[in-house]
This record gives sequence, C-alpha cells and structure tokens, in this order.
Amino acid sequence: MKSALFIDFDNVYSCLKQLDLTYAERFAQQPAAWLSWLVDALQLPDGAPADAKRRILVRRCYLNPQVYQQFRARFNMAGFEIVDCPALTSGGKTSTDIHMVLDIVDLLQHEAHYDEFIVFSADADFTPVLRRLRRWDRRTTVLAVGFPSAAYRASADLLINPDDFIRYGLGIDDEPEPATVPMDIGADVEDLIRSHLQQTQRNISCAHMANLIIQKYPQLATDWNGHGTFRKFSETLDIEPFTFEWNASGGRLLAVDADTADTLPHEGWETTPHLYDIVSRIHEATDIPLLPPGKYRLLISLLSRDVASHPFNLVETSKRLRDASKDAAQPISRSAIQHVLRGILFRGHAFERGPNDPSTLQQKLTDNIRSLCLREQIILDTETEAAIQAWIPAT
Repeated sequence: MKSALFIDFDNVYSCLKQLDLTYAERFAQQPAAWLSWLVDALQLPDGAPADAKRRILVRRCYLNPQVYQQFRARFNMAGFEIVDCPALTSGGKTSTDIHMVLDIVDLLQHEAHYDEFIVFSADADFTPVLRRLRRWDRRTTVLAVGFPSAAYRASADLLINPDDFIRYGLGIDDEPEPATVPMDIGADVEDLIRSHLQQTQRNISCAHMANLIIQKYPQLATDWNGHGTFRKFSETLDIEPFTFEWNASGGRLLAVDADTADTLPHEGWETTPHLYDIVSRIHEATDIPLLPPGKYRLLISLLSRDVASHPFNLVETSKRLRDASKDAAQPISRSAIQHVLRGILFRGHAFERGPNDPSTLQQKLTDNIRSLCLREQIILDTETEAAIQAWIPAT
C-alpha cells in the first residue's frame, strides 16, 4: 500500500510535551524508531487489502526552524523532507497547515496514486482535506495527541491511539501490569453475563455489567485480562443469544428487543436521571469519561492528595489513582483517569507548581469540558452549565 506521511512537528511535539517532556524528546530524537513501528506494526486502515503492507513513499516534516532547528538532522537522517515553516505573526503562527494541505492535494492527483495519507496533527483544520481524501476513495490515518474534535475523528479511517504510539512507537515502557487471572477467564465471564441477563430479562448498561464482573473477578480491574478496556475485552466474549450494542452512550447489553425493553438505571446515576441525559450527550460529542458525579468527586480528591505526596508523572500517577479508587470500593479505569489528567494538563496546569487543591483541579477540569463543548458547538445555556457543575462537583 503506497503511503504518504505528513508531520506537523510543532503540534505533535508541543502536545506530547504537555503530557511529559520525555515523550516529546523521544519523538523528536528518534524518528527512525517510531517510523519503523508505523511501517511494521501499525494496523492498516479499514478498506485496505488484507495482504497489503504499508510502504511510506513520501515523508515530510513541517517545522518551525526558529524553534526546532536542533531536531532537523534527526529527521533528515530518517529520510524525511524538511519543510521550513517559520512564524509569520508576532503570536508565533506558522503556515504549516497551508503547506500540508497544498502538498496533500498535489499528491492526491499524483500519477503514483497514493493509497494512504498519514497525518500527524491534532489540528482540526485538516478535517476538510480528510473528507476530500475520503471522497476520492483514499485511506486516511491520523495521530492526534490531545483532544481532537468529533468531526476530525470521524473523518479519519484510522485513529492511532496516542497511548499505543507512546508505548510501542516511542518505546516508552508502560505495559499494563500482568493480569493475574486464568487464561480461560473469558468462559467464566460469559457464564456470569448469561446468567445475569437470563435472571433480569432486561437490557443493562455495559458500565453496570463491568462493575458486576469486577466485583466477582477484581483482578480484571487492572487491564481487563490484557485487553486494556472493557469494550476490547467484550469483543473476545461469546454471549449468544445475547449481544453487545455500542451505539448507545457507554454501550449496553441486549437481553431482549432493544426498542421495547427497559434499561436498568446506570450505576451511580439512579438519583440524577435528568443529569445523566445531559452529560451523556456531552460525553458522546467530546469523549469525556462518563463517570458519575461521586466518582469524579473521589478522583479529584485522590488526585489532590496524591500530588501533595508524590511528584506528578502521568504514568505513575494514573496507576496510583487507579489503585486508590479500587481501595475506596469505587474502581475507576486507568484510561478514564488518564483522560482526566490530560484534560487538566491541556488547560495549562502544572502540577509541579500548583496549586493542587480540589477546587482548583475541579475548575481546570470543568474549564476543559466547557472548551470541548464550545468546539463541538454544544450550546452552554444555563441548564448545561448547571449540569457540568453538578457532574464535576467541588469536594
């Protein structure tokens, strides 16, 4: 499969740096390593031939030489064409996006007929060009570190998971802790799900079922038997005649006809069904973890205490918070915790400097949610503002 790779260096480096300087430096200093992972290990986008192998024929890196000149040699040695995009305004705005779009459109009409266009950038300005590529039946693969818009995500055929890129592409070891459950745990979980659905004869949310499973098999809370998330774990299960449905917010298990059955209350939301309706729409548009208010209150409190006694590190802090939530009998997945931590970091908060009291952290998190809502054109009326405040309560 003929591929063309376009790197918005300033965007990727700065976003990785907000998470951890080590991530950004590894990306900038060792492009040959993550390029090898991209070619040899990254899955192909939907629609690619089953026996296809990625060949990156075009490699272009767009960077601001006034700021990142020291990384030019590394990318040059990895076979990249370097396109200089110096700042054009006093605010530091460069012409990277225009250069990239023009080059992509040029290659779209190239006689080589490139099958895949790979874009490394979280800049939603590239949404129209991704849609143009789709109309021309070309595959698109995107790495967007941060919080890409829903439209941007939907316009790509393959979204590279930033955690996978950091772990496998950059080679920064953050492997999930080994699961301590038997390899055949899936059969036991399948029996548990069938038994519960047969008894209730009602559709239930996946969050509710996940909690029931963890209560019986607490070892699974670590990494879902090596699959990372409940959804990926569920894909390995055979629960016929029942099925999973992931169209609804958070997913649900169908015991009977989806149009006629009642759904059990979402755990943690029993007393606030109206609040759930509003924040579930926010979750669907922004991908903010759909944790109930009680778990957000707990998470913010645990985070404030943790950074008071340990240096902040995205990997280690998220592990400690996951374990602390389990100890508090309100388990929160590590992926949800990391999403929250990234949201606070991308609001410009520096845990090293603080302040890290619960009120400040709550404000940073709600500011991030408001920003994402505005980006997705969700109207922040009085009702929505009140729902956000009730969803992410101050401790």
